[in-house]
Amino acid sequence: MATAKMKFKTIDEYIGSFPPNVQRLLKQVRLTIRKVLPDAEETISYQIPTFKLNGKYIIYFAAWKNHIALYPIHTGVESLKKELKRYKGSKSSVHFPLDTPMPLSLVRKIVQLKASEHVGSVRKENSLNKEIQAYNNSRSNNDKQICNVLMQEINRNLLDAENKIWHGHPVWFLEGNPVVGYSKLKDSVRLLFWSGQSFEEKGLQPEGSFKAAEARYTSAAQVNKKDLKRWCTKSKKIQWDYKNIVKRRGVLKRLQ
Repeated sequence: MATAKMKFKTIDEYIGSFPPNVQRLLKQVRLTIRKVLPDAEETISYQIPTFKLNGKYIIYFAAWKNHIALYPIHTGVESLKKELKRYKGSKSSVHFPLDTPMPLSLVRKIVQLKASEHVGSVRKENSLNKEIQAYNNSRSNNDKQICNVLMQEINRNLLDAENKIWHGHPVWFLEGNPVVGYSKLKDSVRLLFWSGQSFEEKGLQPEGSFKAAEARYTSAAQVNKKDLKRWCTKSKKIQWDYKNIVKRRGVLKRLQ
């Protein structure tokens, strides 16, 4: 039986660490996922079996003492709410008991919906505002590379955001509130988070008299994608209301 101390390199190793009855169920789940995602890459992430498509994580599964869990299901599977209701789970997983037949048709539906969600996110990423791409293309080759990296990573990490050229620069909005953007300065490209001072991040420096914070880049290699992902995540959770700053006569109010 697998333990927390075991380090697996392949899904075969993971499945082989369980008793025969559990192995059989894990193989069924794996085969079902493989049929839906024939082009996906099989790997181990967080020490559990994982399927990746185009470099992005689509679905995970794992065996526990009394169940097999499928992750993540917190988005993309709303249409299966009734079918999922009969099973226990957490906010982001569903648990299938080991002592009952594995509901492979439901597993298939979940994976199909997660795959569709992935395709939708890719399409959205590929359909970035053409004006923003035109803005990037108008920069020097070095600055264009920086802008393209910022554009791609922001869009990847803020899938629900709207984007446009605002006051001459690319800006992303959540429910009409500006959260992040970038602009060309004389000697660098500036990345700006409107509520960045509240993120309490060493990599972001205060900018202006409100709550904004910035990072400046002179080459694309300086853009730390892990930092940018974390900052984008915080931009969704921490926001000051710039949308109504004029209405409030220059007074900012914390939204969340």
